Amino acid sequence: MARDSRDLQRLIEELAALSPEERARVIDQVTKSERFRPLPKDFALPVLKGGTRWIGGDLRREDIYGDDGR
Repeated sequence: MARDSRDLQRLIEELAALSPEERARVIDQVTKSERFRPLPKDFALPVLKGGTRWIGGDLRREDIYGDDGR
């Protein structure tokens, strides 16, 4: 399990270094794991009104509206 972003980056690099066959085997084993929960079939990324799809980032009021007191 990735405990922080460095661990996650290490896991990403290790997965990328695998051959396609090894990668397929790892993904197959993960999807059969009891701890793996796939996204619901009706899952859709949230769309902000008047904008585009949310691709990540902070959604705090101060970050969205700035410092104009809204």
